[in-house]
Amino acid sequence: MTEQPGTADLTPLNDLEEKLALGGQPEGSPVDVILSFLNSEVYVISTDGIEGEDSQVEPLVLANADGEPVLAVFSHPSRVDEQYLEAAPNVLGTQGAAIIANIGEELGMVINPGAAYGFEINPDGVANIKRDFKRADELPDSAPEDASAN
Repeated sequence: MTEQPGTADLTPLNDLEEKLALGGQPEGSPVDVILSFLNSEVYVISTDGIEGEDSQVEPLVLANADGEPVLAVFSHPSRVDEQYLEAAPNVLGTQGAAIIANIGEELGMVINPGAAYGFEINPDGVANIKRDFKRADELPDSAPEDASAN
């Protein structure tokens, strides 16, 4: 049975997609989307598979509408369009925080290119995320603790 294009796009499949779906709504929060992205498993596609712990992969980089390079990242393996799999058949999961930590300064990022739940971040936006969002284990000892945890 073949799936009709776009039918699977309408139901969020995970927390990140729920946050992305709210992105255009008044109750949506860009900070919530970024935090969910950083803390979620996301997927890149590559021509290379992972052969060992230290193996490096070259994920698929697309060109945006302005012709600038953007790293293609997907919120769920089912969001990878067939046309991308023809170019890069290996779907690899990793943490969103690892993507941000390892993305180059000249590279933007597009989440779910062509899907209902997605957005693009330019290189400056990626740099801002690197600067403004730190993992909990990277916070200085003097950082205030979450009051709701007490």
